[in-house]
Amino acid sequence: MRTERQIVPSMPHHLLIGIVIFTLAAAGCGPSNPTKPPTSQAMPAAAPNPPPTVQAPKPKASEPASPAKVGKAPNTKSKPLPPGTDPLSVFDIAATNEPLTLEPEQPAPEDQFEVESGQKGIDSTRFVVAAVADVPKVAPRTGFALPDGFVAVPSGGFSSTGLALRIRCQKTDSILALVPGGATVVGNSEGPPECQPGFPVHLDTYYMEVMEVTVEQFEKYRNEMREKKKPIPAMLNAGSSSTHLPAEGIQWGAAQAYAKWAGMELPTEAEWEKAARGPDSLRTPWGDGRAVWATVRTPSTITTVGSFATDMSPYGIYDLAGNVREWCSDYYSDQAHRDALGNNNTAPTNWTGPKKVSNSNLRVVKGNGPDWSAWHRQGRDMGKAFPDVGFRCVLRVHSADAKGT
Repeated sequence: MRTERQIVPSMPHHLLIGIVIFTLAAAGCGPSNPTKPPTSQAMPAAAPNPPPTVQAPKPKASEPASPAKVGKAPNTKSKPLPPGTDPLSVFDIAATNEPLTLEPEQPAPEDQFEVESGQKGIDSTRFVVAAVADVPKVAPRTGFALPDGFVAVPSGGFSSTGLALRIRCQKTDSILALVPGGATVVGNSEGPPECQPGFPVHLDTYYMEVMEVTVEQFEKYRNEMREKKKPIPAMLNAGSSSTHLPAEGIQWGAAQAYAKWAGMELPTEAEWEKAARGPDSLRTPWGDGRAVWATVRTPSTITTVGSFATDMSPYGIYDLAGNVREWCSDYYSDQAHRDALGNNNTAPTNWTGPKKVSNSNLRVVKGNGPDWSAWHRQGRDMGKAFPDVGFRCVLRVHSADAKGT
């Protein structure tokens, strides 16, 4: 099984290196109590220039490591801290199967640590915390401005060339993630016929919404259309008790109209696929391995947006593998990938799909492949409302590529 690594925020000005040892009750971990003595132990804070890796200590021959026995009362006796330990570097585990987030809620990028699990000789009651290399601070790029209605989220950080990694659309209050320009692979030469062949595409920089458009966001658009005495687009799950579900049953034209109302556009198939597969053109947002879900999930499962933490792309975008399928701007053709390279096999730039198709009613729908592969694609009738189809938007910032990304 592939060892998973998770980056989580830490407390400011402390990069932790060491082994955190905690006790698991038979029913799992309970919330920590700050008024009680600490029940976990951390090694002293790292000295400057720590080694690149931290090796877990091997148990002594007379004290073999073994998992705690089920039903055995947990050891709740407080353990003294090693001499010189900074109390601010000690923390209690409050829950399992959840991201470990420490104060503050929006730490600086350099205030992070890395949790490594699955090392030989370390049982389920211990894990290793290794320091993350310092992240250089980058100032916002001068001479570049986002379009009106969009603002940078400073706490999200900036790319190496000064572009905000996260921006906010003021009209919809949605967060968008930076997808740097460059080459990507669309499709797969060993996938289904309509996904063949895999071919390279050059894309300019753009931002994509981190979450699918929700019931709440689309309802805001519908209300504005109602106030302006304009046609009100249908939404199959309008009035849902959960406003954070993805908007379902949105016709392609209504999705496109919403995007323009918000100052954005629908993604092309190539943009959608790069956002899902990342700079290394992975098979799925999480990599080339099998999916690991906290609860049962199938391609027909629809939940509130962002419910599955592992369905996150390298750019921090959620639900590109599952939840509702999503409209793209491209016309659909079974031969689109074969026609994209033309006769000279030259990689296209900002590919927008086929120019001529046999059925102009079909548009590309992405997501929810049988094995979650990001190259999966379908053609759906743009004039119909499908209960399993929603959408998300992108903001293209071509001028950002003048100085690279």
